[in-house]
Amino acid sequence: MKKKILFVINTMGRAGAERCLLSMLARMDRERYEISLFSVINRGELFNEVPKGVTVLNDPPCALSVLDRGAKRALMAEILRGGFLGGWFFRRFGYLCRLAAYQMSHGGLDFKKLFWKLLADRAPRWEERYDLAVAYIQGAATCYVMDHVNAGKKVAFLHTEFIDSGYCPALERSNYERADKIYCVSRSIRDHFAQAYPDLEGKMEVFYNLLDCEKIRRDAQRAEDRPAAFVKRPGEVILLTAARLTPVKAYDLAVPALAQVRARGYRVKWYVLGEGPEEENIRHLIRKHGLEESFVLLGAVENPYPCMAECDIYVQATHYEGCCTSISEAMVLGRPVIASDCSGNVEQIHRYGAGLLVGLSVEGIADGIIQAIEHPERLGVERIDQNELSGQGSLERFCGFLGESAQTAEG
Repeated sequence: MKKKILFVINTMGRAGAERCLLSMLARMDRERYEISLFSVINRGELFNEVPKGVTVLNDPPCALSVLDRGAKRALMAEILRGGFLGGWFFRRFGYLCRLAAYQMSHGGLDFKKLFWKLLADRAPRWEERYDLAVAYIQGAATCYVMDHVNAGKKVAFLHTEFIDSGYCPALERSNYERADKIYCVSRSIRDHFAQAYPDLEGKMEVFYNLLDCEKIRRDAQRAEDRPAAFVKRPGEVILLTAARLTPVKAYDLAVPALAQVRARGYRVKWYVLGEGPEEENIRHLIRKHGLEESFVLLGAVENPYPCMAECDIYVQATHYEGCCTSISEAMVLGRPVIASDCSGNVEQIHRYGAGLLVGLSVEGIADGIIQAIEHPERLGVERIDQNELSGQGSLERFCGFLGESAQTAEG
């Protein structure tokens, strides 16, 4: 008899965890597993890419952006409706105050994380019993699986450094106490999480993200998907970043870093694929440094890989990362990578045996770009460990946890 597995995620927007989830779903054997998927927030372009044979419980799934104004209005309306009309604010007033106070003392209020539990409590529920329920990301998905899903086993995934990203360990403890296994997508995330919950360390395991390398390479050949604004001129070095426009991605350092590089005589153009709340601030910086033609925001695209395959250097300069999917994807396509030296990036670059780590500062990023231009051999593209990129070993251990052999959809 097939084992029933439910995967739950916060949204199905275009982001790294969501893409890795799709890769995992595609590689699980449909002859052994009956797989269902639920997104707590019923929205996201990647609903259109859910593999065949996976039952989507959202009815109907909304394949629109999670970042546009319509999505934000709908989310706010749901929070207000559930908070006031449903009485959630009154029942959970103490919880909200504690979480808001914690966030204020650890970097400032994070509106979305403040209401993950409300959204989980308001989401539809089913009486179905599953052999395994998987909270594929921290936040609403974890609250939903632990509080509202009937399953023989439950596991939680972590894709970010927990404390640094606005989660309160005291308030989240009960979720992870109830998990049978806690999968962390990098060793640095596992170590970071173990500092918050040393008594739960026995449940923690590293699960490196799964990538469908062949699909990435196939999609990279679809030149017609490349935005018209992406232009590669002779003698021009093309940088690329594929990441949401949020403060953690350090665009406030990237823009002046490019200005420094160009001021030193290098013909460099930097394209960015992504959308997000920092767009206007980034555009202001671009105008301030006179880089309207050199630092180009292309917005979100359905297929980023044709651009990635054509760039000369992929850059991921961020304040923190768990395990950056875009770095892995760039390496699948044989692109040299520059990354800031936060713990997640350090682990990833060392694990793949390629790439250049730089200090997270304007000067550090600028110097790294110039070093990569002058000495591309130091980025070691030829040393990339392709076996590490697919993450097959992680899937084998996951199947083992289910009491199954490691057979996947490909056999």
